[in-house]
Amino acid sequence: MKKRYAILFASAVMLVFASCGSAPKAEEPAAPQPAAPEEITAPAVPEKVDNSNALSNAETARQAAVDAGADASAADLFAATDVLYNALKDQSSSGTDVSDGLKDVAARYKALEEYAKALKLKDRIDQLDYSSYDKADYDKGCESIESFKSILPADSVSGNQMYDTSHLAYTSLNKVLVTAFKKLAQDERIAAFSAKRNADSIYAGVSRKDAYDAAVQSFRSGDASYSMQDPESALKHYQDAYTAFDSLYKDISEKRAAAQKAIDDAKAKVAESAGYASQADKDAPLEGDDVQGIEAPDAVLLQSETYEDPKTSETDVPDTITDTTDTGTEAAK
Repeated sequence: MKKRYAILFASAVMLVFASCGSAPKAEEPAAPQPAAPEEITAPAVPEKVDNSNALSNAETARQAAVDAGADASAADLFAATDVLYNALKDQSSSGTDVSDGLKDVAARYKALEEYAKALKLKDRIDQLDYSSYDKADYDKGCESIESFKSILPADSVSGNQMYDTSHLAYTSLNKVLVTAFKKLAQDERIAAFSAKRNADSIYAGVSRKDAYDAAVQSFRSGDASYSMQDPESALKHYQDAYTAFDSLYKDISEKRAAAQKAIDDAKAKVAESAGYASQADKDAPLEGDDVQGIEAPDAVLLQSETYEDPKTSETDVPDTITDTTDTGTEAAK
């Protein structure tokens, strides 16, 4: 009996293991899902750019170059720059960003303006024969002019590079003029101050007050212009002051000399008359003190007047002026 249970238990155990070890039923593969439709993005429309400010700057620079005469003095480079400018204007009308190109064009026009102005400065220096006042800067300016002349429209030179060359020419030659006018103004101021002292020595402020005051104002205007870094204008004012003071001195001196001669002549006549009177007294002396037509010795013939001290009519001006000017300041346009 026991043997039979053992066989049944064993059979049951084998049945359990057989059931656990069998392969599971394979699942059917899932049906493929349809792919999501690809999203199509419309091409981006480029945003239009407002180039109005850059266009305005370029046009302003162009007009300044024309005013300086660059369209004549550098005709080829000016025409080439106009070609670039017009092309950029056409692109700009469609809203394309051409701001960088317009900045380059503006720099080219500014370079042409500086070049034209540098040529005028050189011509003036040569006409006035002022190059010796600052030979180093004169040579530097001339070399920069020649360098700019060598630039061709086809050269790959940027607007900023062109400007650096022409600006160096302009500033160098301008220094020559400023230096020259400063030296000349200083010399003329010394001459005007000396002429004023001469005018003061004959009290021109009393006898010719209006003309004297005008001369003083010219002198002071010269000092004002010099301190404002305009030595050329200062030179003109000092020249006017010198001419006015010198004219006052000469005119008053001549009139005083003429007056003194008249006085001396009158004295000589008085002395001659006194001699005649003395002889007449001897020949026919007058009797008594009360003689008709003869004033008493103590009679007051003219009312006495008092005058202010002539020195108070002088106007003081400083005998020197401090040089605070910057030789890089523009002297002429």
